[in-house]
Amino acid sequence: MKLGVIGYGKMGKTIECLAPQYGFSSFVVVDNEDDWNSKIEHLKECDVALEFSMPQTVVANLLRCFEHKLPVVSGTTGLKKKEELLNLWQNNPVSFIYGSNFSIGANIFFKLNESLAKQMSQQQQYAVFMEETHHIHKKDIPSGTALTIEQGIISQINHLQKIPIISHRENEVVGVHLVSYNSVEDYIQIKHVAHTREAFAHGALKAAVWLVKNPGVYAFEEVFGKI
Repeated sequence: MKLGVIGYGKMGKTIECLAPQYGFSSFVVVDNEDDWNSKIEHLKECDVALEFSMPQTVVANLLRCFEHKLPVVSGTTGLKKKEELLNLWQNNPVSFIYGSNFSIGANIFFKLNESLAKQMSQQQQYAVFMEETHHIHKKDIPSGTALTIEQGIISQINHLQKIPIISHRENEVVGVHLVSYNSVEDYIQIKHVAHTREAFAHGALKAAVWLVKNPGVYAFEEVFGKI
């Protein structure tokens, strides 16, 4: 199979290193406008693309993939023009998996977080807050993963509309997310720590292989148990 890699930062390089394990024998790397102009014909020949770029470029990147009917898996967070993409998904036969975090462990953490929030929904003596820590190069604050965790809590605790999130940017930290419930008497915490970017790359590559065989539009948290 042939893989497109859109965005060649640290995640793109990690994906390229691991891709042969998943049956990808050739690659097309697109990292800037010059690459789009010079490599588009080669990119159109790919079976699927992985898009891990920047918030300011993700919409344009995805629209180009959709235009050429190229299945694409995107993990870029900080996406602004969601409505524009939602309208496109509804009116065009695109194949797309999107997610704020492609780590299998993180997606299990999402489920655990919702389960705990459901248990805490009747315990209003507890105040919930979150902390997230990432490397100094990460631009979106709070992280997309933190916002997904927040949405999971709010879906289970009706009186909440927003949760305090403290964001830290330190050195080369891959990703740490902490959810705390604090009362006068005690507190409860759950935590996910990513040791390496390979956790995200493995999940994204598994999603890419799965999408080739299962066209459609999916959130990664809907399908990670199937891949």
